[in-house]
Amino acid sequence: MEERTSDNYKRVLEKWRLDFLGWDQEALCRKVGLETFDGDVIRLDYFGIPHEIVRKTGRIRVPGRPAYEPSFDEAMAIYNFLYYAKPGAVNSGEWVPFRDVKDAGIFEGAFERQVLEPSARRFAGRPEAFLEAGRRLGYEHLPYGDAAFLVPAFFCVPLQAIFWDGDEEFPAKMNLLFDKNVTSFLHPESVVMLGAECMRQFTACL
Repeated sequence: MEERTSDNYKRVLEKWRLDFLGWDQEALCRKVGLETFDGDVIRLDYFGIPHEIVRKTGRIRVPGRPAYEPSFDEAMAIYNFLYYAKPGAVNSGEWVPFRDVKDAGIFEGAFERQVLEPSARRFAGRPEAFLEAGRRLGYEHLPYGDAAFLVPAFFCVPLQAIFWDGDEEFPAKMNLLFDKNVTSFLHPESVVMLGAECMRQFTACL
């Protein structure tokens, strides 16, 4: 997906930051089973990378990287996770493609064009590059397709990234599978953000 830099996106992000300050932050953390918080920060991993939300300001940072500025999608996914996760939400163990994610199907065409197809083209003819990227990112290898990995977007929100290389008859194909209950943890639009970020993580390793 394109980087969100317009003034409108900045206003939306600022509204969520300010809203965060009025939330019962500890109740939201406990709701999702997140116990890594204290009086100063809420700690959580996003795609395996440690993040912190400063409780007094609502700003998101990455420890040890003072100049780091999270993207719109990154920050919104984190705020949305805390806000939209339903009490008692659990994964079903059933994996589904994006089109079968509850209430997300309207985004399927854009998701295919902007996330899956470009990623498949980037790795076409190079399944070993996808394997190496997943290993460098520290993701768990899965025995599917020509290369596949289990990717933790959040500690309780996993994805499966599966790549099939092309041949003379069929082009290369990338697919992302989500737990059927993913929208018990996130707004459907946030699922789009997670998929885009997942693929960005892999392609950034090229």
